Amino acid sequence: PRSSTTSPPTSSSSFAVPVRVLPRVGGLASPTGIPAASRGPSRLHERRNRGPGPDFKLAASAATAPRSASPSMASSGGDESPSPAKPVLLHGDLDLWVVEARLLPNMDMFSEHIRRCFASCGTASSCAPRQPPPNSRGVGEAGSRRHHHRRIITSDPYVTLSVAGAVVARTAVIPNSQEPRWDEQFFVPLAHRATLLDFQVKDNDTFGAQLIGTASVPAERVLAAADEVEEWVPILGTSGKTYKPRTALFIRYRFRPFAANPVYRRGIPGDPDQQGVKDSYFPLRHGGKVTLYQDAHVNEGDLPDVELDRGKKFEHNQCWEDICHAILEAHHMIYIVGWSIYDKVKLVREPSSSRALPEGGELTLGELLKFKSQEGVRVCLLVWDDKTSHDKLFIKTVRHYDLLLPLISLHCLVWIA
Repeated sequence: PRSSTTSPPTSSSSFAVPVRVLPRVGGLASPTGIPAASRGPSRLHERRNRGPGPDFKLAASAATAPRSASPSMASSGGDESPSPAKPVLLHGDLDLWVVEARLLPNMDMFSEHIRRCFASCGTASSCAPRQPPPNSRGVGEAGSRRHHHRRIITSDPYVTLSVAGAVVARTAVIPNSQEPRWDEQFFVPLAHRATLLDFQVKDNDTFGAQLIGTASVPAERVLAAADEVEEWVPILGTSGKTYKPRTALFIRYRFRPFAANPVYRRGIPGDPDQQGVKDSYFPLRHGGKVTLYQDAHVNEGDLPDVELDRGKKFEHNQCWEDICHAILEAHHMIYIVGWSIYDKVKLVREPSSSRALPEGGELTLGELLKFKSQEGVRVCLLVWDDKTSHDKLFIKTVRHYDLLLPLISLHCLVWIA
């Protein structure tokens, strides 16, 4: 039977027919999409007035182009996509709170299957099934089931914030959790032209990270957030769909534009309180000393003399010898900031003829720091989060001492007090 939406043929050999994808009713396709028992003129008229939906298709032969069902579809080719949002300039400070996520998928199903396989093998190897102890009041099975869920292997999620392709914030890793709660606050200075702020939820693995999904917030909404805004943002997977209807990330944020910050308008020297750079690890201090070094190891006396103002000459010092002497002479604190620190390095390899090597100068850096900590000196290290440093399963590339010193180069800043 002919459908009521069939167009007349354009020629005897080829014609175009708009075809509606028909839903199944009771296992059979209904020509109008309405069950035969309830089909009537009013309901059929109501369905026709809805217009072409997303399931509207065009079928045509190779000889003749298809005829569109409406002028709007003819102009757009049947694909009505909204115009992309224009990027806006985010110039200011973003106060961000990454609170929690809910209903995350399990990205470690392979590891969980292996664990269950070994668990089932261990259960099968026993001669008789274990019985719940007496006076357990029937909670043995439920208790074992709850204990099983506590040991399940699942994702190790963390969140990164990307603005215009640059990662500007990163949370800690919550191990084995599909309902992670971070409660972390970030102060993010922005000067980016972007369309979206992408919160990428990732699963921390031994070799890198696996993307779980992305929660995106329009940049225009952030720009207008003068007051604190809190919302659940849906997390979309790599396919562009949510894993579950309620899978989302809960965040709070507030944006302070550049023009509203007096520090940007007057600059740091214009601060009437003269507090220097705010929100830093240490307050502003006076009377500090800065020493410049040659960025290469050279023999003593090989560098030419450099004349300074007022007839002074620049003294070429040896960087590693000065660090060694400063560490050995420290009384209160040793603070080291760097990309990485190799604990087995020796700071003084060629003792200077004009400067005697102090006691303990032959020790490695790790032994030297432990020696000073035993004397009561506080040793503080800010180590780099290196992707090649792991301590998981059988892969261990992090060196352990009483002080944690991962492998790093010798580019570091040492502060001695």
